[in-house]
Amino acid sequence: MKRLNKKFFITALLLVGCAHEAAVRPDGLAPVSEFAHATTGNKTADAEWWKSFQDSALDGLVERALKGNPDLAIAQAHWREARAAVAAVNAQLLPRVDAQASFQSNRTSADSGRNFTGMPRRFDTLTVGGQVNWELDLWNRSGLNSEAAMAEAVAAGYSVENARVSLIAEVSRLWFAVQAARVDVHCLSNEFKARYREAEITEKAVQAGLLSTDPLSSAQLAAAQAKLDELNAARRLVGYESALRALIGASQNEKLPETNYAEAKIKKARPGFGAGIPSQLLLTRPDLAAASVKLDAAMSREGAARTDFYPTVTLNGQLGWQADPASRIGRGSSGFWSLMPAVDIPIFDGDRREAQLEVARSRIDLAGAEWRKAVFNAFREVEVTLVDIKELEDEAKLAERVLEAVTSRLQNAKTRFAAGVADEREVVIAVRDQSMARRTHADLELELCQATVRLAAATGGGWSTLVSKP
Repeated sequence: MKRLNKKFFITALLLVGCAHEAAVRPDGLAPVSEFAHATTGNKTADAEWWKSFQDSALDGLVERALKGNPDLAIAQAHWREARAAVAAVNAQLLPRVDAQASFQSNRTSADSGRNFTGMPRRFDTLTVGGQVNWELDLWNRSGLNSEAAMAEAVAAGYSVENARVSLIAEVSRLWFAVQAARVDVHCLSNEFKARYREAEITEKAVQAGLLSTDPLSSAQLAAAQAKLDELNAARRLVGYESALRALIGASQNEKLPETNYAEAKIKKARPGFGAGIPSQLLLTRPDLAAASVKLDAAMSREGAARTDFYPTVTLNGQLGWQADPASRIGRGSSGFWSLMPAVDIPIFDGDRREAQLEVARSRIDLAGAEWRKAVFNAFREVEVTLVDIKELEDEAKLAERVLEAVTSRLQNAKTRFAAGVADEREVVIAVRDQSMARRTHADLELELCQATVRLAAATGGGWSTLVSKP
Protein backbone atom coordinates (compact mmCIF):
# COMPACT_ATOMS: atom_id res chain seq x y z
CA MET A 1 0.00 0.00 0.00
CA LYS A 2 2.89 2.38 0.83
CA ARG A 3 4.52 1.62 -2.52
CA LEU A 4 1.21 2.30 -4.28
CA ASN A 5 0.84 5.64 -2.48
CA LYS A 6 4.36 6.67 -3.53
CA LYS A 7 3.67 5.80 -7.16
CA PHE A 8 0.41 7.69 -7.05
CA PHE A 9 2.09 10.75 -5.53
CA ILE A 10 4.90 10.80 -8.10
CA THR A 11 2.45 10.32 -10.98
CA ALA A 12 0.32 13.18 -9.71
CA LEU A 13 3.37 15.45 -9.62
CA LEU A 14 4.37 14.55 -13.16
CA LEU A 15 0.87 15.33 -14.42
CA VAL A 16 0.64 18.76 -12.80
CA GLY A 17 1.47 20.44 -16.07
CA CYS A 18 -1.29 18.57 -17.91
CA ALA A 19 -3.86 20.74 -16.13
CA HIS A 20 -2.82 23.64 -18.37
CA GLU A 21 -3.93 23.24 -21.94
CA ALA A 22 -2.04 24.90 -24.77
CA ALA A 23 -3.29 28.31 -25.88
CA VAL A 24 -5.15 28.55 -29.19
CA ARG A 25 -3.53 30.66 -31.90
CA PRO A 26 -5.73 33.63 -32.87
CA ASP A 27 -7.59 33.24 -36.14
CA GLY A 28 -6.13 34.89 -39.23
CA LEU A 29 -7.86 37.29 -41.58
CA ALA A 30 -9.18 36.22 -44.95
CA PRO A 31 -8.34 38.96 -47.49
CA VAL A 32 -10.90 40.05 -50.03
CA SER A 33 -10.54 38.93 -53.64
CA GLU A 34 -9.69 42.40 -54.95
CA PHE A 35 -9.32 45.97 -53.79
CA ALA A 36 -12.38 48.17 -54.02
CA HIS A 37 -10.51 50.76 -56.10
CA ALA A 38 -8.04 48.53 -57.88
CA THR A 39 -5.98 49.92 -60.74
CA THR A 40 -5.48 48.20 -64.05
CA GLY A 41 -2.78 45.53 -63.94
CA ASN A 42 -1.38 43.58 -61.01
CA LYS A 43 2.26 44.59 -61.37
CA THR A 44 3.51 45.99 -58.07
CA ALA A 45 6.56 48.12 -57.26
CA ASP A 46 9.96 46.52 -57.72
CA ALA A 47 12.88 46.67 -55.28
CA GLU A 48 14.22 49.96 -56.73
CA TRP A 49 10.91 51.60 -57.54
CA TRP A 50 12.08 55.13 -56.70
CA LYS A 51 14.41 55.11 -59.72
CA SER A 52 11.33 55.06 -61.96
CA PHE A 53 10.83 58.76 -61.15
CA GLN A 54 13.98 59.43 -63.21
CA ASP A 55 15.23 61.90 -60.62
CA SER A 56 18.98 61.69 -60.05
CA ALA A 57 18.75 63.94 -56.99
CA LEU A 58 16.27 61.53 -55.41
CA ASP A 59 18.55 58.58 -56.16
CA GLY A 60 21.41 60.29 -54.35
CA LEU A 61 19.25 61.21 -51.35
CA VAL A 62 18.02 57.62 -50.96
CA GLU A 63 21.56 56.30 -51.16
CA ARG A 64 22.72 58.69 -48.44
CA ALA A 65 19.75 57.85 -46.22
CA LEU A 66 20.44 54.11 -46.40
CA LYS A 67 23.99 54.80 -45.18
CA GLY A 68 23.44 57.54 -42.63
CA ASN A 69 19.92 57.29 -41.19
CA PRO A 70 20.00 56.67 -37.41
CA ASP A 71 16.62 54.92 -37.24
CA LEU A 72 17.79 52.29 -39.72
CA ALA A 73 21.00 51.85 -37.71
CA ILE A 74 18.92 51.35 -34.54
CA ALA A 75 16.82 48.65 -36.23
CA GLN A 76 19.96 46.89 -37.43
CA ALA A 77 21.43 47.00 -33.91
CA HIS A 78 18.24 45.41 -32.52
CA TRP A 79 18.57 42.68 -35.12
CA ARG A 80 22.14 41.91 -34.11
CA GLU A 81 21.03 41.82 -30.48
CA ALA A 82 18.23 39.37 -31.30
CA ARG A 83 20.59 37.08 -33.23
CA ALA A 84 23.01 37.06 -30.29
CA ALA A 85 20.11 36.17 -28.00
CA VAL A 86 19.36 33.13 -30.20
CA ALA A 87 22.92 31.87 -29.74
CA ALA A 88 22.67 32.38 -25.98
CA VAL A 89 19.39 30.46 -25.75
CA ASN A 90 20.64 27.62 -27.97
CA ALA A 91 23.63 27.22 -25.66
CA GLN A 92 21.22 26.10 -22.93
CA LEU A 93 20.50 22.96 -24.95
CA LEU A 94 24.09 21.78 -24.43
CA PRO A 95 25.93 20.74 -21.27
CA ARG A 96 27.97 23.36 -19.48
CA VAL A 97 31.59 22.33 -18.91
CA ASP A 98 33.90 24.32 -16.64
CA ALA A 99 37.58 23.68 -15.94
CA GLN A 100 38.69 24.10 -12.34
CA ALA A 101 42.03 24.42 -10.62
CA SER A 102 42.73 25.23 -6.99
CA PHE A 103 45.60 25.14 -4.53
CA GLN A 104 45.07 24.99 -0.78
CA SER A 105 47.80 25.32 1.86
CA ASN A 106 47.09 24.70 5.57
CA ARG A 107 49.34 24.91 8.64
CA THR A 108 48.12 23.79 12.05
CA SER A 109 49.16 25.35 15.35
CA ALA A 110 51.70 23.51 17.48
CA ASP A 111 49.76 24.50 20.57
CA SER A 112 46.42 23.25 19.38
CA GLY A 113 46.85 19.91 21.10
CA ARG A 114 46.03 18.12 17.83
CA ASN A 115 49.57 17.43 16.68
CA PHE A 116 51.27 14.08 17.11
CA THR A 117 54.88 13.17 16.83
CA GLY A 118 55.85 12.62 13.20
CA MET A 119 52.68 14.26 11.82
CA PRO A 120 53.38 17.19 9.52
CA ARG A 121 51.89 20.49 10.55
CA ARG A 122 51.53 21.77 6.96
CA PHE A 123 49.26 20.29 4.26
CA ASP A 124 49.28 21.42 0.60
CA THR A 125 46.54 20.22 -1.72
CA LEU A 126 46.43 20.79 -5.51
CA THR A 127 43.17 20.05 -7.33
CA VAL A 128 42.80 20.00 -11.13
CA GLY A 129 39.62 18.92 -12.88
CA GLY A 130 36.34 19.95 -14.38
CA GLN A 131 32.64 20.24 -13.68
CA VAL A 132 29.68 19.40 -15.91
CA ASN A 133 26.09 20.63 -15.49
CA TRP A 134 23.34 19.60 -17.87
CA GLU A 135 19.61 20.12 -17.53
CA LEU A 136 17.80 17.43 -19.48
CA ASP A 137 15.22 19.07 -21.75
CA LEU A 138 12.58 16.42 -21.12
CA TRP A 139 9.61 18.73 -21.77
CA ASN A 140 11.21 20.78 -24.59
CA ARG A 141 11.41 23.92 -22.45
CA SER A 142 14.76 24.99 -23.87
CA GLY A 143 13.60 23.99 -27.35
CA LEU A 144 10.54 26.24 -27.08
CA ASN A 145 12.62 29.14 -25.75
CA SER A 146 14.97 28.62 -28.68
CA GLU A 147 12.06 28.70 -31.13
CA ALA A 148 10.78 31.91 -29.52
CA ALA A 149 14.19 33.56 -29.68
CA MET A 150 14.59 32.52 -33.30
CA ALA A 151 11.16 33.94 -34.18
CA GLU A 152 12.00 37.19 -32.42
CA ALA A 153 15.27 37.40 -34.36
CA VAL A 154 13.41 36.84 -37.64
CA ALA A 155 10.90 39.52 -36.63
CA ALA A 156 13.78 41.90 -35.89
CA GLY A 157 15.16 41.17 -39.35
CA TYR A 158 11.79 41.92 -40.90
CA SER A 159 11.68 45.14 -38.87
CA VAL A 160 14.97 46.17 -40.48
CA GLU A 161 13.41 45.61 -43.91
CA ASN A 162 10.33 47.56 -42.84
CA ALA A 163 12.52 50.42 -41.60
CA ARG A 164 14.31 50.40 -44.94
CA VAL A 165 11.07 50.50 -46.94
CA SER A 166 9.66 53.26 -44.73
CA LEU A 167 12.89 55.26 -44.91
CA ILE A 168 13.02 55.21 -48.72
CA ALA A 169 9.36 56.18 -48.91
CA GLU A 170 9.76 59.02 -46.41
CA VAL A 171 12.86 60.39 -48.17
CA SER A 172 11.00 60.30 -51.50
CA ARG A 173 7.89 61.89 -50.04
CA LEU A 174 9.85 64.68 -48.37
CA TRP A 175 11.86 65.36 -51.53
CA PHE A 176 8.66 65.86 -53.50
CA ALA A 177 7.29 67.99 -50.64
CA VAL A 178 10.44 70.13 -50.82
CA GLN A 179 9.97 70.55 -54.56
CA ALA A 180 6.31 71.47 -54.08
CA ALA A 181 7.21 74.05 -51.41
CA ARG A 182 9.88 75.53 -53.69
CA VAL A 183 7.33 75.88 -56.49
CA ASP A 184 4.91 77.51 -54.04
CA VAL A 185 7.53 80.05 -52.97
CA HIS A 186 8.47 80.77 -56.58
CA CYS A 187 4.88 81.11 -57.84
CA LEU A 188 3.69 83.09 -54.80
CA SER A 189 6.60 85.47 -55.24
CA ASN A 190 5.54 86.07 -58.85
CA GLU A 191 1.91 86.40 -57.77
CA PHE A 192 2.82 88.97 -55.12
CA LYS A 193 4.83 91.00 -57.65
CA ALA A 194 1.89 90.91 -60.07
CA ARG A 195 -0.65 91.88 -57.41
CA TYR A 196 1.62 94.61 -56.09
CA ARG A 197 1.98 96.02 -59.61
CA GLU A 198 -1.78 95.72 -60.07
CA ALA A 199 -2.27 97.72 -56.86
CA GLU A 200 0.12 100.41 -58.15
CA ILE A 201 -1.77 100.68 -61.45
CA THR A 202 -5.09 100.84 -59.57
CA GLU A 203 -3.73 103.52 -57.23
CA LYS A 204 -2.72 105.69 -60.20
CA ALA A 205 -6.17 105.22 -61.72
CA VAL A 206 -7.80 106.28 -58.43
CA GLN A 207 -5.54 109.32 -58.15
CA ALA A 208 -6.50 110.25 -61.73
CA GLY A 209 -10.19 110.00 -60.78
CA LEU A 210 -10.82 107.12 -63.15
CA LEU A 211 -11.72 104.63 -60.36
CA SER A 212 -13.15 104.74 -56.88
CA THR A 213 -11.13 103.82 -53.79
CA ASP A 214 -12.87 100.40 -53.36
CA PRO A 215 -10.86 98.59 -56.07
CA LEU A 216 -7.66 99.99 -54.56
CA SER A 217 -8.31 98.60 -51.10
CA SER A 218 -9.18 95.19 -52.60
CA ALA A 219 -5.98 95.19 -54.68
CA GLN A 220 -3.86 96.15 -51.68
CA LEU A 221 -5.47 93.46 -49.55
CA ALA A 222 -4.85 90.83 -52.25
CA ALA A 223 -1.19 91.88 -52.48
CA ALA A 224 -0.77 91.63 -48.71
CA GLN A 225 -2.39 88.18 -48.67
CA ALA A 226 -0.10 87.01 -51.48
CA LYS A 227 2.93 88.16 -49.48
CA LEU A 228 1.64 86.34 -46.39
CA ASP A 229 1.12 83.16 -48.43
CA GLU A 230 4.68 83.48 -49.76
CA LEU A 231 6.10 83.76 -46.25
CA ASN A 232 4.08 80.75 -45.08
CA ALA A 233 5.32 78.72 -48.04
CA ALA A 234 8.92 79.71 -47.22
CA ARG A 235 8.39 78.56 -43.65
CA ARG A 236 7.01 75.20 -44.82
CA LEU A 237 9.98 74.82 -47.16
CA VAL A 238 12.41 75.26 -44.26
CA GLY A 239 10.57 72.60 -42.28
CA TYR A 240 10.58 70.08 -45.14
CA GLU A 241 14.25 70.66 -45.89
CA SER A 242 15.18 70.30 -42.23
CA ALA A 243 13.29 67.01 -41.93
CA LEU A 244 14.90 65.70 -45.12
CA ARG A 245 18.39 66.55 -43.86
CA ALA A 246 17.69 64.65 -40.64
CA LEU A 247 16.57 61.59 -42.59
CA ILE A 248 19.72 61.41 -44.70
CA GLY A 249 22.00 62.12 -41.74
CA ALA A 250 23.16 65.53 -43.00
CA SER A 251 23.93 68.67 -41.02
CA GLN A 252 21.23 71.32 -40.92
CA ASN A 253 23.35 73.86 -42.80
CA GLU A 254 24.01 71.55 -45.77
CA LYS A 255 22.46 72.62 -49.06
CA LEU A 256 20.07 70.19 -50.70
CA PRO A 257 20.07 69.57 -54.49
CA GLU A 258 18.79 72.47 -56.53
CA THR A 259 15.70 72.35 -58.75
CA ASN A 260 14.85 74.25 -61.90
CA TYR A 261 11.38 75.73 -62.40
CA ALA A 262 12.01 77.79 -65.51
CA GLU A 263 9.24 76.11 -67.49
CA ALA A 264 5.64 76.97 -66.80
CA LYS A 265 4.42 73.35 -66.80
CA ILE A 266 5.92 70.83 -64.37
CA LYS A 267 5.44 67.26 -65.52
CA LYS A 268 6.95 64.52 -63.37
CA ALA A 269 7.75 61.00 -64.59
CA ARG A 270 5.92 58.48 -62.45
CA PRO A 271 6.21 54.69 -62.24
CA GLY A 272 3.15 52.84 -63.49
CA PHE A 273 2.77 50.07 -60.94
CA GLY A 274 -0.45 49.03 -59.21
CA ALA A 275 -1.51 47.49 -55.91
CA GLY A 276 -1.55 43.85 -56.99
CA ILE A 277 -4.05 41.46 -55.41
CA PRO A 278 -4.96 41.56 -51.71
CA SER A 279 -3.65 38.08 -50.92
CA GLN A 280 -0.16 39.13 -52.03
CA LEU A 281 -0.15 41.99 -49.55
CA LEU A 282 0.38 39.55 -46.66
CA LEU A 283 3.62 38.40 -48.32
CA THR A 284 4.97 41.72 -49.56
CA ARG A 285 4.86 43.88 -46.43
CA PRO A 286 7.68 43.31 -43.93
CA ASP A 287 5.69 44.82 -41.06
CA LEU A 288 2.96 42.19 -41.54
CA ALA A 289 5.57 39.44 -41.70
CA ALA A 290 7.16 40.76 -38.49
CA ALA A 291 3.79 40.88 -36.71
CA SER A 292 3.01 37.30 -37.74
CA VAL A 293 6.39 36.00 -36.54
CA LYS A 294 6.03 37.87 -33.24
CA LEU A 295 2.80 35.94 -32.73
CA ASP A 296 4.73 32.69 -33.32
CA ALA A 297 7.25 33.80 -30.69
CA ALA A 298 4.47 34.50 -28.19
CA MET A 299 3.02 31.02 -28.78
CA SER A 300 6.42 29.43 -28.11
CA ARG A 301 6.88 31.50 -24.94
CA GLU A 302 3.51 30.28 -23.71
CA GLY A 303 4.55 26.68 -24.32
CA ALA A 304 7.76 27.22 -22.36
CA ALA A 305 5.78 28.76 -19.49
CA ARG A 306 3.59 25.64 -19.31
CA THR A 307 6.65 23.39 -19.02
CA ASP A 308 7.61 25.21 -15.80
CA PHE A 309 4.92 23.15 -14.06
CA TYR A 310 6.84 19.93 -14.80
CA PRO A 311 9.82 18.62 -12.82
CA THR A 312 13.33 19.44 -13.99
CA VAL A 313 16.15 16.89 -14.09
CA THR A 314 19.73 18.09 -13.86
CA LEU A 315 22.94 16.06 -14.10
CA ASN A 316 25.89 17.40 -12.11
CA GLY A 317 29.29 15.77 -12.32
CA GLN A 318 32.91 16.38 -11.36
CA LEU A 319 36.11 14.77 -12.57
CA GLY A 320 39.76 15.48 -11.80
CA TRP A 321 42.85 14.87 -9.76
CA GLN A 322 43.76 15.90 -6.21
CA ALA A 323 47.08 15.26 -4.52
CA ASP A 324 49.78 16.44 -2.15
CA PRO A 325 52.47 16.83 -3.34
CA ALA A 326 51.61 18.25 -6.76
CA SER A 327 53.87 15.75 -8.48
CA ARG A 328 51.28 13.04 -7.90
CA ILE A 329 48.66 14.88 -9.99
CA GLY A 330 47.65 12.67 -12.90
CA ARG A 331 48.33 9.34 -11.22
CA GLY A 332 45.54 6.90 -10.86
CA SER A 333 45.52 7.18 -7.11
CA SER A 334 44.98 10.97 -7.31
CA GLY A 335 41.89 10.80 -9.49
CA PHE A 336 38.36 11.49 -8.25
CA TRP A 337 34.90 11.80 -9.76
CA SER A 338 31.33 12.36 -8.67
CA LEU A 339 27.92 12.16 -10.36
CA MET A 340 24.80 13.66 -8.80
CA PRO A 341 21.48 13.66 -10.64
CA ALA A 342 18.96 16.11 -9.19
CA VAL A 343 15.20 16.35 -9.64
CA ASP A 344 13.35 19.59 -8.91
CA ILE A 345 9.62 19.00 -8.43
CA PRO A 346 7.43 22.15 -8.19
CA ILE A 347 5.19 22.09 -5.11
CA PHE A 348 4.45 25.63 -3.99
CA ASP A 349 5.73 28.95 -5.30
CA GLY A 350 3.00 31.41 -4.37
CA ASP A 351 1.38 31.12 -7.83
CA ARG A 352 4.50 32.49 -9.51
CA ARG A 353 4.24 29.97 -12.35
CA GLU A 354 0.52 30.66 -12.75
CA ALA A 355 1.23 34.38 -13.04
CA GLN A 356 4.02 33.81 -15.60
CA LEU A 357 1.71 31.61 -17.65
CA GLU A 358 -0.98 34.29 -17.59
CA VAL A 359 1.60 36.87 -18.72
CA ALA A 360 2.61 34.62 -21.62
CA ARG A 361 -1.02 34.11 -22.66
CA SER A 362 -1.80 37.81 -22.45
CA ARG A 363 1.15 38.43 -24.77
CA ILE A 364 -0.39 36.00 -27.26
CA ASP A 365 -3.57 38.09 -27.22
CA LEU A 366 -1.49 41.25 -27.57
CA ALA A 367 0.55 39.88 -30.49
CA GLY A 368 -2.62 38.61 -32.17
CA ALA A 369 -4.34 41.98 -31.80
CA GLU A 370 -1.28 43.83 -33.11
CA TRP A 371 -1.11 41.48 -36.09
CA ARG A 372 -4.77 42.02 -36.94
CA LYS A 373 -4.34 45.77 -36.51
CA ALA A 374 -1.35 45.74 -38.86
CA VAL A 375 -3.33 43.83 -41.49
CA PHE A 376 -6.33 46.17 -41.23
CA ASN A 377 -4.03 49.19 -41.44
CA ALA A 378 -2.22 47.77 -44.48
CA PHE A 379 -5.44 47.28 -46.45
CA ARG A 380 -6.66 50.73 -45.38
CA GLU A 381 -3.45 52.38 -46.58
CA VAL A 382 -3.71 50.70 -49.98
CA GLU A 383 -7.38 51.53 -50.48
CA VAL A 384 -6.98 55.18 -49.44
CA THR A 385 -3.91 55.63 -51.62
CA LEU A 386 -5.62 54.11 -54.65
CA VAL A 387 -8.48 56.59 -54.25
CA ASP A 388 -6.02 59.47 -53.83
CA ILE A 389 -4.14 58.54 -57.01
CA LYS A 390 -7.32 58.27 -59.06
CA GLU A 391 -8.68 61.61 -57.86
CA LEU A 392 -5.32 63.38 -58.15
CA GLU A 393 -4.84 62.15 -61.72
CA ASP A 394 -8.17 63.68 -62.72
CA GLU A 395 -7.42 66.93 -60.88
CA ALA A 396 -3.93 67.16 -62.41
CA LYS A 397 -5.32 66.77 -65.94
CA LEU A 398 -7.87 69.50 -65.30
CA ALA A 399 -5.23 71.80 -63.76
CA GLU A 400 -2.98 71.21 -66.78
CA ARG A 401 -5.73 72.34 -69.15
CA VAL A 402 -6.33 75.44 -67.01
CA LEU A 403 -2.61 76.24 -67.03
CA GLU A 404 -2.48 75.88 -70.81
CA ALA A 405 -5.45 78.24 -71.14
CA VAL A 406 -4.05 80.99 -68.90
CA THR A 407 -0.61 80.65 -70.51
CA SER A 408 -2.22 81.19 -73.90
CA ARG A 409 -4.11 84.20 -72.52
CA LEU A 410 -0.84 85.64 -71.17
CA GLN A 411 0.80 85.35 -74.58
CA ASN A 412 -2.19 87.07 -76.19
CA ALA A 413 -2.09 89.84 -73.57
CA LYS A 414 1.62 90.44 -74.18
CA THR A 415 1.00 90.56 -77.93
CA ARG A 416 -1.90 92.97 -77.51
CA PHE A 417 0.14 95.16 -75.14
CA ALA A 418 3.07 95.25 -77.58
CA ALA A 419 0.64 96.27 -80.33
CA GLY A 420 -0.77 99.05 -78.14
CA VAL A 421 -4.32 97.64 -78.01
CA ALA A 422 -4.14 96.51 -74.37
CA ASP A 423 -2.97 98.19 -71.17
CA GLU A 424 -0.40 96.90 -68.70
CA ARG A 425 -3.05 95.86 -66.20
CA GLU A 426 -4.31 93.16 -68.57
CA VAL A 427 -0.79 91.69 -68.78
CA VAL A 428 -0.30 91.89 -65.01
CA ILE A 429 -3.56 90.08 -64.35
CA ALA A 430 -2.63 87.37 -66.85
CA VAL A 431 0.77 86.94 -65.15
CA ARG A 432 -0.96 86.65 -61.78
CA ASP A 433 -3.43 84.06 -63.05
CA GLN A 434 -0.67 82.03 -64.68
CA SER A 435 1.31 81.96 -61.41
CA MET A 436 -1.76 80.71 -59.56
CA ALA A 437 -2.54 78.08 -62.20
CA ARG A 438 1.08 76.96 -62.37
CA ARG A 439 1.22 76.58 -58.61
CA THR A 440 -1.97 74.53 -58.56
CA HIS A 441 -0.77 72.27 -61.38
CA ALA A 442 2.69 71.75 -59.84
CA ASP A 443 1.23 71.00 -56.41
CA LEU A 444 -1.08 68.35 -57.88
CA GLU A 445 1.71 66.78 -59.93
CA LEU A 446 4.02 66.56 -56.92
CA GLU A 447 1.21 65.43 -54.63
CA LEU A 448 0.51 62.69 -57.18
CA CYS A 449 4.16 61.66 -56.90
CA GLN A 450 3.79 61.51 -53.11
CA ALA A 451 0.68 59.36 -53.46
CA THR A 452 2.62 57.02 -55.75
CA VAL A 453 5.32 56.81 -53.08
CA ARG A 454 2.67 55.94 -50.48
CA LEU A 455 1.36 53.18 -52.75
CA ALA A 456 4.86 51.75 -53.14
CA ALA A 457 5.32 51.69 -49.36
CA ALA A 458 1.79 50.37 -48.72
CA THR A 459 2.42 47.40 -51.02
CA GLY A 460 5.80 46.56 -49.47
CA GLY A 461 8.23 48.55 -51.61
CA GLY A 462 9.24 45.55 -53.72
CA TRP A 463 9.99 43.40 -50.66
CA SER A 464 8.68 39.84 -50.40
CA THR A 465 8.99 36.96 -47.95
CA LEU A 466 9.40 34.68 -50.94
CA VAL A 467 12.72 36.21 -51.98
CA SER A 468 13.95 38.06 -48.88
CA LYS A 469 15.03 36.28 -45.72
CA PRO A 470 16.47 38.22 -42.80
